[in-house]
Formats: sequence, structure tokens, C-alpha cells
Amino acid sequence: MKSRASHGSTLDPYRRQRDFARTPEPNGTPPPQAGARYAVQKHAARRLHYDLRLELDGVLKSWALTRGPSLAAGKKRLAIRTEDHPLE
Repeated sequence: MKSRASHGSTLDPYRRQRDFARTPEPNGTPPPQAGARYAVQKHAARRLHYDLRLELDGVLKSWALTRGPSLAAGKKRLAIRTEDHPLE
């Protein structure tokens, strides 16, 4: 498991891209314990897409799925890696 110091550094790109005084997004407080969480989020940003997030080392590793997830087995979708996100 990574230390709290390394947890913060993996979220630096996420923090640089946000103004926490303007938006209610979390800033990334270290979690009390590691888990195995995941999320698929419908995200209406500049363009509607889905986000896939998998917990690893106390942060959510993130990918943007531009065409959304497929319900058909074996159907491939492009996933673009984005910055790590806090668990909050």
C-alpha cells in the first residue's frame, strides 16, 4: 500500500485542473483504509460520456468512455486514461 505522501502526489493533476472555491468537488482526503471500489458514471461535461473508475492505492484510477459501455459481450470500446480522482 502506498503512503499518504504518495497518495497526494497522484492527485496533483486532478487538483491543478480544479478550483475548489468555485465547485463542490472533493479535494482528496486520504481514505482510512484501502478497498476495492469501482464506479461507472454518466458524465455530462463538455460532451456526454461515461467515466470508469477503479480504486487502487487509495485513489480512483479513471478512464473516459466516449461511446459509453456496451451491453454486448466482446464489443470493444475506447477508454481514454484521465487523471486520478479522490475516493470522495
